[in-house]
Amino acid sequence: MPNWCSNHIRLEGPVEEIERIWDILEDTDNDDGLLTALAPLEGGWEYNSAIDHWGTKWDVKEHGLSQEVYEYNGQKRGILEGYFESAWGPPTDAVDKWLERSDDHEAEILWYEPANDFCGASFNGDFNQFECSALTDEFLTQDDVGEALDEAFGIQEDRAMWREEEQEEALLEPVTLNNPEEEPNEENEH
Repeated sequence: MPNWCSNHIRLEGPVEEIERIWDILEDTDNDDGLLTALAPLEGGWEYNSAIDHWGTKWDVKEHGLSQEVYEYNGQKRGILEGYFESAWGPPTDAVDKWLERSDDHEAEILWYEPANDFCGASFNGDFNQFECSALTDEFLTQDDVGEALDEAFGIQEDRAMWREEEQEEALLEPVTLNNPEEEPNEENEH
């Protein structure tokens, strides 16, 4: 069973392209998902080829994505945005392949996998990955990438919850006090 990586994605492009992706996601009669829509695998799914091509092993079929259409300078544009989970890591390779297909595509993907201590962001292919445990409160509140990660995944809130749990566990752990005047022996060496 894989660790699940939380992802937040925002794809923007010509409305026809965003609708094409949305139609694939909404078609319950096929096995294709978001990653197949972004970067189809030649010859169908195969474990190593999926990892090499997408950056993760399984396609994304379950999601919390929504579609929006707007007009900009007389042209219709589409946005596909929301949350999904992927196996082991983020599908940054699939997103990068989609970006390479047209200069008119824009993509932002944020990911968070605290169990394996990594998170990151890619804005139009500009990739940044971090150790979650090394993130400072200053980074999460004063850096654009840090703020985006915290907004998408509530990292500061998670950290506060974990600190509270650690404190509660420490208080429940039995404590053995030794008399400093006694010589240590097998029973009171702790």
